[in-house]
Amino acid sequence: MKIKPEKLKKGDTIGIISPAGVVKDQKMLENAVNYFESQGYKVKTAPHVLDKEAYLAGKDAQRLSDLENMFCNDEVNAILCSRGGYGSFRILNDINYDLVRNNPKIFVGYSDITALLVNFYQKSGLVGFHGPLFVSDFGRDNVNEYTEKVFWQVLRSKNTENFSDFHNPVEYHCLKPGKVQGELIGGNLAIMCGLLGTPFMPDISGKILFLEDIGEPLYKIDRMITRLKLAGVFEKISGLLFTEFTSVTGTDNNELTLLDLLLDLAGDLKIPAGYGFPAGHGEMKATLPLGVEYFFDSKDFQLRLIEDYLL
Repeated sequence: MKIKPEKLKKGDTIGIISPAGVVKDQKMLENAVNYFESQGYKVKTAPHVLDKEAYLAGKDAQRLSDLENMFCNDEVNAILCSRGGYGSFRILNDINYDLVRNNPKIFVGYSDITALLVNFYQKSGLVGFHGPLFVSDFGRDNVNEYTEKVFWQVLRSKNTENFSDFHNPVEYHCLKPGKVQGELIGGNLAIMCGLLGTPFMPDISGKILFLEDIGEPLYKIDRMITRLKLAGVFEKISGLLFTEFTSVTGTDNNELTLLDLLLDLAGDLKIPAGYGFPAGHGEMKATLPLGVEYFFDSKDFQLRLIEDYLL
């Protein structure tokens, strides 16, 4: 059963956890706390939010405990993740998904947090939000205006949103023309590939899949997308949107561009497909509700919510 959280209201408490990588800059964490407090919200940081265990934000048990305790805490209305990195995979098997189902809250993140978002929906029915990270995005000296505007408009509203109405700073390209309606699922390309063949790969049948990534060589992007194709993913979905690939390497002395690669890999698709929307690792990023119905027009770009996502 699909479960939708309550919208964010002034005075609500926002819980902060680090389920993945280490928070490297405590000053940025403080900046983010100050930012949300200036917007009229209370902030509650988890006990282990600044822990460090090699490249992880503390031991698995500590990160898991922080996550579950935030869902259990009746004073907390929404949960934001401090940053991405790596670590969410390590706790997937131990999460109490019934607890998440019985305590629905706004949950926001991207990158490594993709693993949590898609499984909260798959195993708990919770509609999550692929959107900015607490430290990485709101800890900056100047919060990006686009990211800020879309974040607040989506999480404070009960109305459906037409993301085509927001100025799109990323150049859009149609890969395969068409129109489709379906639930939106996805996130980081490497994470979605990593979930393949595990019990934690979400059901993508009939859904609109979106994918993004950062810092990957062109050949690795090729390999990951091709792996999805070989696994039959693109035969099951109803639409495909590559949102944003930032800091792509391996193109300096190569005549092949990322767009060339995506056009080539999309050549035999029989579904609407496009590339170019700010929902990834760029400074500008939209906040996208996952698991709810959208309308996607890949030729004359439209990405429009057609289902309410908040109570």
